[in-house]
Amino acid sequence: MSNIKTAMLVLWLTLTLFVAFGSSVLKNKVQILERRLATINVNIQKDIEDIHVLKAEWSHYNTPERLRKLAYDQLSLENAKPEQIINYSALQFNYEDGEYNDSVTPNTKGLTTLVKAVKR
Repeated sequence: MSNIKTAMLVLWLTLTLFVAFGSSVLKNKVQILERRLATINVNIQKDIEDIHVLKAEWSHYNTPERLRKLAYDQLSLENAKPEQIINYSALQFNYEDGEYNDSVTPNTKGLTTLVKAVKR
C-alpha cells in the first residue's frame, strides 16, 4: 500500500510542477503580448496626432488665397478673361478620308492652331 501512496504522491507532485511551469510560461507570453499591444496603441495614437497635423497643414497650404498668390508670383498666372474662354464646338478639325489622323488646322475665329490626335 505504501508503494501506491508514494506513486500517487509523486504523480501529484509531478502534475503540480507541470501546471505551475505551464502557467508560468503562459503568464510570460501574456505579458509579452500585452507589452506589444501597448506599443502598438502608442504608435496608433502618434499616427493619429500626425494625421491631424498633416490635415491642418494641408488646409493651410491649399487655401484659395495662398494658391492664387503663388500662381501669380511663381507662374505669372492671372484670372481668365472672358475672351479666353471658347466653346469646344467652335474648334475645327480636319479629317481625311473619314479616318482620324493627326492634323493641325487653324479655326475660323482667329485662335491658335491645335492638334487633334486620335486613332488611325
